[in-house]
Amino acid sequence: MTERRVDPVSVLGKDIAPVLFSYLQLPQRTRAERVSRGWKDAIMEATRNETKPVWVYIIFRKNHCSGHEKMTVNISFDGPIFWKRQVAYIYCCSCHFDEHEGPLMAILEKFEQRVERVCLVDKPVDYPFLPDSLFSYMANKMPKLQFIYLRELDLEKINRGTVVELANHPNLKKVIVHLCRNYEVLEDFRNLPQLLVVKGEIMGLKAMLGDFEEEIAKSTASSSAQSSEASAHSPVPVNNGF
Repeated sequence: MTERRVDPVSVLGKDIAPVLFSYLQLPQRTRAERVSRGWKDAIMEATRNETKPVWVYIIFRKNHCSGHEKMTVNISFDGPIFWKRQVAYIYCCSCHFDEHEGPLMAILEKFEQRVERVCLVDKPVDYPFLPDSLFSYMANKMPKLQFIYLRELDLEKINRGTVVELANHPNLKKVIVHLCRNYEVLEDFRNLPQLLVVKGEIMGLKAMLGDFEEEIAKSTASSSAQSSEASAHSPVPVNNGF
C-alpha cells in the first residue's frame, strides 16, 4: 500500500504557513517557492506582510572572468544601518541581461511594496541594455519609492510616457542621473522636478546612499578573485531560474 503524502502547508493553513515562512531568508524562500503553487503563495504572503523598508542596489559587473555570467544576490541585515531596513545587493552582467531580466524582476516583485530606494550602476557606461519597462515598473509598482540613483548608464530606451509616470509618482523625491548617457528625455520633460543631472562627483554621496561605493569595490575585488579561482563561491546563485 502506497503511503499517502500530506502537504504540510495545506495542513497549516493560509494563516500559519506565511508566519513560518517569514523566518526564512531569501535563498531558502526562493528554493521553497519551487515546491508547489501553494508554497509559493504562502511565501509571497509572508513577504507582503513584512514592514521593513528595502533599499535595492543593482550593480552590473562586466569583468569577463569565471562566473561573470551568473546573477548573485546578497541581502544584508548586519550592523546598525540595517536594523531599520533590508538592503538587497543584486549583481548582474550587462552582456547577459537578457538572461538576468526575468530573475531580476522576480526579486523586485518580492520587495516592491517596501522599496524606498533603487540604485543602478553600470561601470563604465555601456550600451543601452536596460529596457523602458524596468523604469515603468518602478514608477507603477513601487508605491513607497522615494529615491532613484542612476550611474554610468545609457538611458536611450526610456520613453516620454515613462518619464510622465515617474513625475506623477506620489512619493518620489529625487532622481539622480550621474555620468549617464542619452538622458535627454528626462531633461526635456519639465514636469520632473525631482531630476538632478550630475556630470562630476557628488558631494555627500555616502550620506545619501550608504556604503554603496564600498560595496562596488568589494564586488570588483570578488570578480577579480573569481577570474583566478573558477570555483569561487557565489552568495546566492540565481542564473538557473530564480
